[in-house]
Amino acid sequence: MVSLYVDGSRRLFSTNSQNVGDVLRHANIKLNSGDIVEPAAATAISHGQFNINVYRAHPVLVVDGLQTYHVNSAHQSPRLLALDAGVKTYTEDTYSTGIITDFVQNSALGEKVTINRAKPLSVKVDGGFRTIRTQAGTVGDALKAADISLGVQDTVSQPLTDPVVPGMDVAITRVSEALVTQTQTLPRPVQTVNDPTALKGTSTVTDPGADGQKTVTYRIHYTNGVETSREVVQVVSETDPKPQIVSVGTKVIFAGSVEYWRPQVVAAATANGLDPNIMNCETHGNASDVSSFVINGQHPTGLFQFLPSTWATATAKYGTGTEDIMDGAAQIKIAAAYMAANGTGAWQCK
Repeated sequence: MVSLYVDGSRRLFSTNSQNVGDVLRHANIKLNSGDIVEPAAATAISHGQFNINVYRAHPVLVVDGLQTYHVNSAHQSPRLLALDAGVKTYTEDTYSTGIITDFVQNSALGEKVTINRAKPLSVKVDGGFRTIRTQAGTVGDALKAADISLGVQDTVSQPLTDPVVPGMDVAITRVSEALVTQTQTLPRPVQTVNDPTALKGTSTVTDPGADGQKTVTYRIHYTNGVETSREVVQVVSETDPKPQIVSVGTKVIFAGSVEYWRPQVVAAATANGLDPNIMNCETHGNASDVSSFVINGQHPTGLFQFLPSTWATATAKYGTGTEDIMDGAAQIKIAAAYMAANGTGAWQCK
């Protein structure tokens, strides 16, 4: 059983036709240019109830502003009629339809479709540009229709109550603020203390100190996502830094000369029964001399060219254990006691 809807009437009949096109031929239905058949002519006829619709093409006048287009179309939708006329449309466009009553003015008969164009405007927002089309009357309504929400502090380059003008440029500045709690390190200061017992040019950290810490809640202001200013709301906690103490040596070792040291050498040598001339052939009176020779991985150093390891042993036994190897007076005293007890075999000069 087939129900055929055509030319404003319904025809109901049974058929053995294989497809829609055969049904139309058997019913003597002629299709004109632009007519539409649903379903298509090649569609097979299924068992049971089957419906066929024939939509006749009719003259349509499409009006797009000052432009008019004549088209013969079977479509019912104003948008599809505009597309049949070759007119580009947008989702936001609306349409009004009617029957042409002024045949002379429109130079046409039939249906009239008028396109009500949505107004385009460019919106700069959130780091980009958007072109929106709208039927809204005001800037505020246009933004709302485009799902562009405004924050309480956001600003708009055009008053929201201004009417929308095609091609209008609208810029939105996002303005916001946030409460942020941040913890920052307060670097420890460095304090230096002179140490007259340590050699000049040396330093020692005697107290490492400690960094401080400060936790602060800020109110941060942003413009288009970029921080523009901040203000302190509350200092949550604060620990003062503890200074690092660095001991800086100020002791200057006097290099001296043979004649400068001679009185001390003679006195120490005489007291220990030694030849005072041994000093001269070792360093020629230079108390800060460091030899280029390497013995057991060490450089002979000072007036009497002690190896650092030997010096440590000698000072521990014949001194306080803290004497500086480049202290001329200390070397004279320790060397005399060491030579008296161990002989002068370790020295080149006999």
